[in-house]
Amino acid sequence: MYDNIKTIIFDMDGVLFDSENLDKRVWLDLALKYGIKDIMQAFAECIGTPDSNIISVLDRYIASPQLNGEKFRRESLVVFDKYVEEQGMPLKYYAAECLADLKKKGYKLGLASSTPVERVKPQLTDTKLIGYFDDIIGGGMFKKGKPDPEIFLMSCERLGGKPDETIVIEDSYNGIRAAYGAGMRPIMVPDIIQPDDEMRDKAWKILPDLKAVSELL
Repeated sequence: MYDNIKTIIFDMDGVLFDSENLDKRVWLDLALKYGIKDIMQAFAECIGTPDSNIISVLDRYIASPQLNGEKFRRESLVVFDKYVEEQGMPLKYYAAECLADLKKKGYKLGLASSTPVERVKPQLTDTKLIGYFDDIIGGGMFKKGKPDPEIFLMSCERLGGKPDETIVIEDSYNGIRAAYGAGMRPIMVPDIIQPDDEMRDKAWKILPDLKAVSELL
């Protein structure tokens, strides 16, 4: 355990849940259904951001008068939820084991997600991860989404921590930017998008999976 690290904040989608790959599949299916081009470019812009940003990005890529970003997002969530209801939320490798190990080591654990909080808590409950966290915040609880640092500063304050004693586990560019802007130590565990030069500069560490996070800390 790092003596100067007291608090660890996790992102959820793409870090604990293998949900971004599922989201990607849903978006591709809907893009094919509606004839939307460049949907993966839109998807990349939306990773790690709140619904308000996702809808505005989608509006730039959707040309059909019968469809807009809000409708696409709403339908994508229905399809996503149906899959999860039928097959369960897929966890990332070593997610539960990492949380259990860090909790045992005495770290304060927070969850800070751009996903609306009314979706976050049931998903964490269903996957039996909710009990590891000392505090949980989600979309709707803060004004500015990632890459603004507000979400992580709020989480840190609610956990009674200090930014310079806090690590953030993230997979997205916007998440790493937000953690870096908050004066914390970002650890990038890449999911769909691999690190570029900016991420290598801003991330404290880049690790392959949550097992490596557990072993480091």
